[in-house]
Amino acid sequence: MRVLIVGCGRLTTALVPDLAESGFEITVVSRLRECLESLSEIPGVQVVLTTEPAMQEFLQQAGVDTVDIFLALSDDDHRNALVSQIARYIYNVPKVICHLDNPQLQIFYTGLGMDVVGHSIGLLQDIHQAISK
Repeated sequence: MRVLIVGCGRLTTALVPDLAESGFEITVVSRLRECLESLSEIPGVQVVLTTEPAMQEFLQQAGVDTVDIFLALSDDDHRNALVSQIARYIYNVPKVICHLDNPQLQIFYTGLGMDVVGHSIGLLQDIHQAISK
């Protein structure tokens, strides 16, 4: 299965090794060069350095039109919501998971039918469960 992740931070760096060990092909899109460099050493992981990951051209460069799972894991709720909607409604990605910290946005986007994970102690487990649904 192919996974595209937008955003590179602690959450992404904790999740990617587990997904790679499980056999997923992973592409990570981010503006953070150092974070991407640390992930690029993991077998099965490709990285794309961008200036603006919400732009469709960067998503296309990362292969959004061929992925099975899209994860929006940046530290910006609004960016996550935007790229999740682009992945779902423009590129028809089968499974889109959006990380949102703001409880009001979580309720709103869940009501729109999006798979939303929020800040919790078991966030990695929540993401793994959302992937396997």
